Amino acid sequence: MEKYNYVYEPNQDSLAKDLIKIYQDFPIDGVKYLDLNPVYQNSEARTQMLMHCVQALQDVPDFDYIACIESRGFLLGSLIAHIMDKGIVLVRSKPGRLPGDKVSIKHTLEYGDGQMEVQMGTGKVLIFDDVVATGGTATAAYDCLREAGYTPMAAMFLVELTYLPCELYHGDELPTHSILKYGGETWEK
Repeated sequence: MEKYNYVYEPNQDSLAKDLIKIYQDFPIDGVKYLDLNPVYQNSEARTQMLMHCVQALQDVPDFDYIACIESRGFLLGSLIAHIMDKGIVLVRSKPGRLPGDKVSIKHTLEYGDGQMEVQMGTGKVLIFDDVVATGGTATAAYDCLREAGYTPMAAMFLVELTYLPCELYHGDELPTHSILKYGGETWEK
C-alpha cells in the first residue's frame, strides 16, 4: 500500500458521503437509488474508498480472487485486486457474456429479476459489489460461485442500505464488510 501514498485513518469521515447522490423513485417507484458515479469521477474520493476497502480487508481470511459483480463491482474490485495482488473472477449479470464452461443462476432483485453467470473454477473468493440492499444480488453471486466450484470466504460492499431487510447467503456465516452504511435518511457511523 505504500506505493499509493495514502494514509488510512480509521473512522475518518468519508468524502464519498458528500458526493453520493440519492434519487427517489428510480429506477421504479418506491426505490431509493444511491448514485456512486460522482465518487468514481472524483480521484480523491475514489482513492479514499479504495484504500478504506484495502485496509478493511487486511483481517479477512486469505482469499485467491475478488469476485467482482457486474458492472459497478468491476470498477473498484479490480483496483483492490491489483493492490492486494489477487486474481479476479467476473460475476456477469446477463447470460451469454462468458465463454467456456459456466454456471448461471436466476435471482430476484429489489425491483425485478436477474441472472448471474460465472465461469467454472476453483479457489477462495471475496465477493465484491458497490451496494448491498436486500441481498438478492450478493446471495445469487454466492450461490453461483459455489456451484461453479469456488469457496466464498467473505464479502465487501462500498455501501450497505441498513433500512432494508437484507437476507444474505441463506443464513450461512460469511464475514461481510461495508465501508459506508446508509439508514434511509442519514449516514450511520
